[in-house]
Amino acid sequence: MQPLSRRVRDAREKAGLSQGELARAAGVHPTYISHVERGTRTLGPDSLARVADVLGVPVAYLVDGERAPEYRSAESAIVEARRLSRMGSAKDAAEVLAGADVSGLDVDAAARVGLAHAEALDVAGDLEGSVDVLEGVCARLIEGRRYTQAAYAAMRIVMALTEVGDLQRAVTRGEELLALLPASVAGSDEVVRLESTIIWAYVARGDTTYARFRGRQLLAHTREHGSARAVSSVHWNLAFVDDALADPDAALVHLEAAMALAGADEIDRDLPRLRLDRAFLLVTVDPPRPTEALAELDAAQTALEIGESQIELARVESVRSRAWLLLDEPGAAQRHAAAAVELLRDGVRRDAAAAHEALGDALLAQSARTEAVKEYRSAAELLDMIASGRSAATLWRRIGDRLRVAGDADERVVEAYGRALAAAGIRGAVPLPPRR
Repeated sequence: MQPLSRRVRDAREKAGLSQGELARAAGVHPTYISHVERGTRTLGPDSLARVADVLGVPVAYLVDGERAPEYRSAESAIVEARRLSRMGSAKDAAEVLAGADVSGLDVDAAARVGLAHAEALDVAGDLEGSVDVLEGVCARLIEGRRYTQAAYAAMRIVMALTEVGDLQRAVTRGEELLALLPASVAGSDEVVRLESTIIWAYVARGDTTYARFRGRQLLAHTREHGSARAVSSVHWNLAFVDDALADPDAALVHLEAAMALAGADEIDRDLPRLRLDRAFLLVTVDPPRPTEALAELDAAQTALEIGESQIELARVESVRSRAWLLLDEPGAAQRHAAAAVELLRDGVRRDAAAAHEALGDALLAQSARTEAVKEYRSAAELLDMIASGRSAATLWRRIGDRLRVAGDADERVVEAYGRALAAAGIRGAVPLPPRR
């Protein structure tokens, strides 16, 4: 098959068009596209332009493929951005990708640049900027009928909005984007993962009963119609639901089911992230299992480092800190928590608040009360920039508990408890908590 023939066929299949549909839309004879794809006919300049327009790809792509200058330039930008990210310069990486010209690229290549740009902005702490880029990518993918890829971009939008604390928008936008996808892709891995992520946004917003009900419905449907990977994704998100309902043991059951279905390839990004989440649950169950948690983190570490996500690496450090503190090693706990704080020094995140909280706990265990209070206050300042919701209320309550134990001023303690109530949607005066 000639290169042009192959590229026409590949672009047509990605666009979800039959040969006849493409021929009619491009204004050529119904059998013409069949001849072109077999290499027995070629496309003249006018026909080539019309076919490219229908397929949503530039003429340069059909003629030269990824050897075209526009494609080489975009690939160079992605490579340079990866280099900068590995050096810890996510902001510079985002600037490089922002300057990449995608106007001459097909929808798939342009989406690849956009997703890399969104990831760089995410790592740099600009979650709102990441959402803006993802919205554009998602719109172009839907317009180009790349529905499963659009579902992936939509999932990233919901994740980013949940992370930044814009929970109402996360739920609303997630449902809107889900409704735009046709029934033909409803059982695909990407769409199931999108719906699972929307369920988690409901949890973060405090709608845990509904989230559990919808999650169980999705699990039953996916077991019947979806792949093992899709079923794993639903179990994974149901683990978060149970954890939010203060049932870490049930959460572990779901997470272990997800791990069993995820496969054994440590390079697959899902399995190391599942190990990270299992490690987190292992330090929260009663009784806690810190040694097992550390073993899970060791198993996940290399793959997470390959993934180069500072957020996930910071979570590893925070969970390590928790585990070492449970093992009565506050010095080690302090080192790992400080590493987490450093990794998340840019941007506003719940993970950054949790890292400061872990550092405060390690310092308090060493009787460094003044330093511990400073870290708890840093966590509170970060929480102050995050929207309300169940998870924010839980974090505020924990900060209040820790400020009280560390001996901070009563006004600070009461303020933290008041913020917890407000985040949960409860208004009213907060009585002064007794000291121990």
